[in-house]
Amino acid sequence: MIPILIGLALIFLGIFGSVLSLFLLTSNNAYVFEYSTPIISKIEGKIVELNIENNSTIKKGEIILKLDEHEYIEELQEKQKEFEQTQKSLSGFQNEISKINSEMKIAQANIQKAKLNLENANDDYVRYKNAFKDGAVTQKDLDKAIKNLEIAQNQNEECQKELQKTNETLKNLISKKDSQIIKAKESIEDLQEAKLELAQTTLSASKNGTIANLAVKINDEIEENQKIADIILDDCYVVAKFNKIHSKNLKLDQKASVKIYSAGFKTFEGKIIEIMPENNNLIPIKIKISNNHKNCNIKSNSKAFVKIKTK
Repeated sequence: MIPILIGLALIFLGIFGSVLSLFLLTSNNAYVFEYSTPIISKIEGKIVELNIENNSTIKKGEIILKLDEHEYIEELQEKQKEFEQTQKSLSGFQNEISKINSEMKIAQANIQKAKLNLENANDDYVRYKNAFKDGAVTQKDLDKAIKNLEIAQNQNEECQKELQKTNETLKNLISKKDSQIIKAKESIEDLQEAKLELAQTTLSASKNGTIANLAVKINDEIEENQKIADIILDDCYVVAKFNKIHSKNLKLDQKASVKIYSAGFKTFEGKIIEIMPENNNLIPIKIKISNNHKNCNIKSNSKAFVKIKTK
């Protein structure tokens, strides 16, 4: 009898759960979605202007603080000079390469001319040599042909050496230019970084909200990645996940009751503002809290329990 009773009890609970789900859905697979956001300094420096205090409201884009920018201005000016110098050197190498390319064309033309002269001188030498054997020309004529051949050979060798020298010069210049291009890229990156750091001496709000946990004051020296304060956002959202079998019972603007653990398990009222795509058989929904949630010690990613009336 006991197994039968257990089976009947499970069936009853299943039926009861199915009927209850027609009127009320619950989920403990829920969390607070970005309720606060930290204000972080991206660079180090001395605070020379501070425009916030605890519990003050702030709008997105409003200036939170300014750091002493003199050091960053000097750094930017130095990087600007380095950038201009690398560009000037790069331009100089390019002009030299253009000049050597012109000389290369002249050397190549001289080579062609020297080769032609050598071919003609060699033909003359062969002709005069054969004619001398036949007694058609004198020894003086043959000696002159030999001399002309030697001159043509020397000219050809000189042109070859000049071309080789010009080619080596060109290779060296191209290698130096390539190195300068790398330096120029590094210089551009350094210049951009210096501009970014100068811009970061002014810190602006990324969200609308209320300032809390302010940890600095004017004239303080702050470090890179130091937390300045928190912005408690004007709106509070909770994301809850439900089994996809309940997707038909979830609708936009449905009222929801949300219990947030970090707020001392306090219950807040809200409504569904977004139904997200299914993920692993779960339907995430986004709920906006509608009643007062300020000063309730709510923390981002805090666990929550959600109830939604479907009828």
